[in-house]
Amino acid sequence: MQNTADQGLSHTNLGLGTAEVTQLAVRSTPNERVSAVQDPPVQTDGMFAVQAGPTEIAGLDQQSASSQSNTQSSFSPNKTAAGGLAGANNVSGELKESNAATHLNSPRSPSHRGEEEEFQDIFSELMTDTEHELAFLTRHFSATLGPWLDISDSGKFFSAYVPVRAIDDPCLKYAIAALAAKHLGRVKGVISPAGGGMFTSPPTMEVYPNSTQVDWFLKAANYYYLAASRINTSVSDAYSAVSSTAVLESPMETVSRWLNLQVQQTGHGPPTEQPVIGTFWRKVEDLLAAAVILTTYKLLDEAGEMWQSHLNGAKSAFDGLLQIYTNYAESPQFSHGIAACFFDFARFDYLGAYFTRSLTHFDPDSLTLWRAAGVPIDELGNLWLDSGLTRNPMMLQREDLAANSLIWLLNKVLNFLAVSKRSQVEQWVGQPPTNSPSPTVSSPRSQPTTSTWLKLCFEFQTWVEKIPETFRPCLRLDHPKDLSKLPEIGEMPFPEIFYGMTSCAAAMQQYQFGRLALLLNRPPDVISAPSTAFDRLQGYRELTKEVDYRCKEICGIALGRPQGGVRIYMIALLFAVGQCLESPEERQIIGDLLRGVEADLGWATGSQLQKLQNLWDQ
Repeated sequence: MQNTADQGLSHTNLGLGTAEVTQLAVRSTPNERVSAVQDPPVQTDGMFAVQAGPTEIAGLDQQSASSQSNTQSSFSPNKTAAGGLAGANNVSGELKESNAATHLNSPRSPSHRGEEEEFQDIFSELMTDTEHELAFLTRHFSATLGPWLDISDSGKFFSAYVPVRAIDDPCLKYAIAALAAKHLGRVKGVISPAGGGMFTSPPTMEVYPNSTQVDWFLKAANYYYLAASRINTSVSDAYSAVSSTAVLESPMETVSRWLNLQVQQTGHGPPTEQPVIGTFWRKVEDLLAAAVILTTYKLLDEAGEMWQSHLNGAKSAFDGLLQIYTNYAESPQFSHGIAACFFDFARFDYLGAYFTRSLTHFDPDSLTLWRAAGVPIDELGNLWLDSGLTRNPMMLQREDLAANSLIWLLNKVLNFLAVSKRSQVEQWVGQPPTNSPSPTVSSPRSQPTTSTWLKLCFEFQTWVEKIPETFRPCLRLDHPKDLSKLPEIGEMPFPEIFYGMTSCAAAMQQYQFGRLALLLNRPPDVISAPSTAFDRLQGYRELTKEVDYRCKEICGIALGRPQGGVRIYMIALLFAVGQCLESPEERQIIGDLLRGVEADLGWATGSQLQKLQNLWDQ
């Protein structure tokens, strides 16, 4: 009994592009819906003719008033929302009674099955934006998705602070609901118990009726639209109307535009007398958090080559923040929430840059920016992990400090790779390429040289020598036995490595990735290059041996099956390793690991798998 607007909406559109938003079925909040309690329910074939309420759909304004009145709901969404879970339980109870009567009185004919599915769709529509649904989605975010964004933040800004702030902030509330709903759609509505309860009943807020049959993608699209609309309303002047096309703009670009406007209006100064605890900075944190969540929404099913396009505006936003901070502090220091958002964007930035071999949005040579985020670097760009706690008023744990410092180093490595690629293109065509890989970064980048390469290698070695002991694996099986092919027992080609702290597992895997990237992209040195064929052969053997070691370490951490926050960031790493392996057995393991990430966590890996398969088939 779905209305025509819902039927016209593609259920497979997982992202919101320009063309897709205009077709979006946007449901109003319960307070905005029109109640139709006065209309008695019309019984049809033993079922109630129920509609989900008036639906606002862009592009369907031509619909006649009479047809709109016919779509009025017999069950008021306001009534359902006001009743909270009780209303949902009543509908669920009717559904159970109807199912029971169907089983007892007659066989399950196709018409009965169609009626049940129809009623489930109606029930799902009535649940949209209700107290129970938002509680269910918020809990799923806090337990499952928030830790992904807190991978190097032991303060748990996203999984602990953001859900609390969402109580009073519609931007965060709907952003959380959008990401959680889309993730449920990607995993087909299947979730694991948050508390690990295998033999006890879950709490009500952890259960959603028929969750595996709900159109979560449609719900996600609605919540995304609501979140984007609230962000635009939040940053717009109280006396100006929000343009309908503003929703098509990425949330990060919207926040960036607002921050730059604040800089212009306040004369590069803070718009509050209490900048640290003032409402302005609270609003900045909430808007950036919503932008991070909605950006993750986009990246969840996006090919790696498109990641950086969703980060437009991030550099401009943090540059604007830096200008505001600089006005009242000689050494600007981001707050906990702003720093957490910055490192999430910076992590997405370098991973996206790897897929396209382009420059990162954030310039690693902008030392003031990285110091404000908490990376302990001096004026010369040297990393000082030993003195990090004295330089960092946020008092980050040593593990967080080391992991965030590694993100800075990896941004430097990816920019080195981008410049190396550009240099190769210049040599091939005899002139610089017409299009810069990343127009957002304007600082001059030096040509790749052996000295630059050696400096990066030295910085990575310094980093690994200064990290805490928790970065050492607590479990390691160098030759694990493959018990899946009994009675034959063979050894796995890779080790299995497990870390007690999730942030340490992610950091060490990314560290090995950085070293691997440097190994494979050493610039030619005509002075110190091997002079004889034997020397060159020996150099190739040493290179191959170290590449093999780095690849096995990356795969070993992946085979240890760390938490989801580690696995979603290993897609680019496994893609790099897959290009280095030649054994069919090893390639099969890489493919299984990538497929497992998408199956377990819903993060798309099909694009990278297809590219690897094409490479392996050559």
